[in-house]
Amino acid sequence: DAQLVFVEEDDAEWGKVRHYRRIDTLDMLRNAKTISEGMYAAGKQFQDDFLRAYRPGYARPRMDGLPSGTTMVETIPERHTGAARAVRDALEAVGGIGSPAGSALWHVAGLGLSIREWVVRAQWSGGYVLTAHTAAGALLAGLSMLCRHYGMRP
Repeated sequence: DAQLVFVEEDDAEWGKVRHYRRIDTLDMLRNAKTISEGMYAAGKQFQDDFLRAYRPGYARPRMDGLPSGTTMVETIPERHTGAARAVRDALEAVGGIGSPAGSALWHVAGLGLSIREWVVRAQWSGGYVLTAHTAAGALLAGLSMLCRHYGMRP
């Protein structure tokens, strides 16, 4: 479950700095040693691809209006398309978006919902009948399968 924690850190310019930091579900699972470093890295890779592909505020892929003969190796629309393709491929590797593992990755790692928020959303939408325990299991299974997909050790 996403939460805010109050931290005090050293800053080169300001000295001691006290502030709130958001801890996401993947960070909490890693800190509790519930998931391996490989599972955490796979989850973060999925999260990065998801944010590049779907995050609000990023430029949306547009294939029209691009300058012809551009020398750029990869244009912004191609990066978004590549990230969306990477998300799709990762979800297919775990059974698709309709599978419990795929849904867990989409909602928790991708959208940044807590496990509890995902369970409530699923119950309200009439989707999966989930408990927090089964939802956490689906997320762990998805992260383990992502390790294999990305060629990482679970």
